[in-house]
Amino acid sequence: MAKRLSRGGLTAIGIGVLAAMGAFGWVVGSNVQGPTPAPSPSVSVAPVPTPSAPPVDALAAAQAAAFPEGLTGQTDGGARIDYRPGILVEAPFGPVLVNEGRVRDAAHVDAGTVAVHYLRRDGSGFAVARAFPEAVVSGSNGAMAEMAVSDKFSDLPVIYVQGGGTWQGYTCSWTTLTELRPDGPAELVRFMDGYSNEGAVEDGAESSAGKIADIVPGRAFTVRFTGTRAFTANYVRRGGKYVLESGEELTGC
Repeated sequence: MAKRLSRGGLTAIGIGVLAAMGAFGWVVGSNVQGPTPAPSPSVSVAPVPTPSAPPVDALAAAQAAAFPEGLTGQTDGGARIDYRPGILVEAPFGPVLVNEGRVRDAAHVDAGTVAVHYLRRDGSGFAVARAFPEAVVSGSNGAMAEMAVSDKFSDLPVIYVQGGGTWQGYTCSWTTLTELRPDGPAELVRFMDGYSNEGAVEDGAESSAGKIADIVPGRAFTVRFTGTRAFTANYVRRGGKYVLESGEELTGC
């Protein structure tokens, strides 16, 4: 399940995402991908395994409970959001529906969103136990680059999001990992995974892109950066967060 972004005239930043993750053990339903608008410069994403789809009626019943008026909503500021068909996750504490949302008629500063609904089984269908309409916010032009659900970073399901954009010739992107805990979604880490100033300078342009590797579930992972700045960032879990233990972090935006 991967999305690819492109924007004419911008230099590509490649980032291979979650290449070592394997199958997504928590996911029991996946969204049907259509054409993806470009919220940020070209991002090259490594292939992500596609989970087996659940019975269609399970995902349909979950979405009917979470979005009784259809896959639409609005931001706190009143902008309309269109949600893509979701991912139905079987978490240890119950079913969770995860939907990527895109802001309609978005401005450049508008980010994409991820709506999360904690569900309970109700007869042959579902009912909403708790709703988090903006559980994750990332990207620009009303959309994010990539969204997936993984079991490789924690004992609980984790939402992976990648999003970015270009501002005055500087192109940057970030990775966000959000854990689905029994009491609600909680951010594990957010780090910059791509940078380029090639749209802002003529000489001495710089660009770097990161790839997650060496994941030890629930304990640690590494981000390997290549480009004009090549380095490694090592993250370890301490309590409810992943923190930088050694190496560098990408900066620039």
